[in-house]
Amino acid sequence: MTHPWPHHHADGSTHYTHCRPETVEALPAAEPVRPDWRRRGRGALGMLGASGLVAGAIWFAMLCDPTVSRAALPPSADVCTNAGHLARVWFDAETARRARVAEAPHQHAFNSMLLWYRSAEGQCAAGRTQEAVRSFKAIERMIAGFDANREDRDEAEE
Repeated sequence: MTHPWPHHHADGSTHYTHCRPETVEALPAAEPVRPDWRRRGRGALGMLGASGLVAGAIWFAMLCDPTVSRAALPPSADVCTNAGHLARVWFDAETARRARVAEAPHQHAFNSMLLWYRSAEGQCAAGRTQEAVRSFKAIERMIAGFDANREDRDEAEE
């Protein structure tokens, strides 16, 4: 802190402070402050643009990766539904069995097959029935091999 400075007033009174004395008469007269509408407008436009960008990103994500709903399938997808019936039943049963069993062997192979099955369902939903039918047939062959290997393992354990 500095030494106290005396402030002399027009009525003859004096008070002391640690602030430097300033003469009010020497300061320029303050003009009324008007809000800067351009600055405020840029802020509003920026906020509007940011919210529009976020909304666009959300819509882009929803349209690029649509959810798979069997209700919205075209009539040609009946071929897909029939071709994927065996795989659907097997995956439902196997998923339930793996949920009950604490330790399921070959989890990586099952996860790969499940991903392939989901991909085939997506192909059905997109209307690519020929590709989906080929995928379902390949999955059915993998299921047969998976079950045969499990039966061989079960026989070897007994």
